[in-house]
Amino acid sequence: MKFILSFIFLLFNLATTVYAIDITLQWTPNNDPNLAGFRAFYREINHPYDYENPYWESIDSFCTIYDLDETKTYYFVVRAFDKNGSESVDSNEVLLMEGIAVNQLPTENISSNDSNDIGCFIATAAYGSLMEPHVKILRDFRDRFLFDNAAGRSLVRLYYNYSPPIADFIAEHDSLRAMVRISLLPFVGVSWIALKIGPLSTVALMLFFISCFLGLVWFRRRFKE
Repeated sequence: MKFILSFIFLLFNLATTVYAIDITLQWTPNNDPNLAGFRAFYREINHPYDYENPYWESIDSFCTIYDLDETKTYYFVVRAFDKNGSESVDSNEVLLMEGIAVNQLPTENISSNDSNDIGCFIATAAYGSLMEPHVKILRDFRDRFLFDNAAGRSLVRLYYNYSPPIADFIAEHDSLRAMVRISLLPFVGVSWIALKIGPLSTVALMLFFISCFLGLVWFRRRFKE
C-alpha cells in the first residue's frame, strides 16, 4: 500500500481558556481494490505515535482533529489498511508548529522511500532525498534542539517560509547542488557532534579548537619575527 499525505491546513481557530484549533488532514488515496480504509495518528514533539490507538479511522481521505493546543508542536501521519488487516507504512509526516502548518515539499518530489518525516528543503534539494543520512542529521538537530525554545522555533518558521523557492532553484542545477552539499558539511558536522555530546559541550569544543587555531597563528607569527 502506497499513498501520499497531500497537505494539511487550518480550518478555523476556537477561543477557549487554552487557545485551541481544529485542523483537517487530506491525502491522495491509493487505488488498491482491497483497500478498507485509513487511520490517522498524531503526536506531540518528543513523543512517539500510538499506533495501537488511532485518532481516527474511516474510508474517507480526509479527517479533522479537534481541540489542539496552538502553543504546541504536533506531527501527523496516516496509514492505509486493507480488508485482510494489513497496514501500510506511514505517509509523509506533516507538522503543525505553534498553530502554523509548515509547508511540505510538493508531492511529486516525494518518493515512497521518503515517507516518514519532514525534510529540510535546501538540504533535501542538495542531497536528493529526505532519507539521506546528512539530511536526517539536520532534521534530528532541528527536532531536538530548535523546537525546544522560542528562538529556535522562530528560526525554523522563517526557514520554512523562505527556503522553498531557493530549494527549487538548487534542485534544478546539478553543479549548484554539489556546491550546496559541500557548504552544508560544516553544519552537518556540528549538528552530528551536538546530537552526540549536547549543544553546550559542542560550543565548548568549538571554542577550544578556535583557541588552539588562534594560538597556533599567534605562535607562528611570533616565531617568524
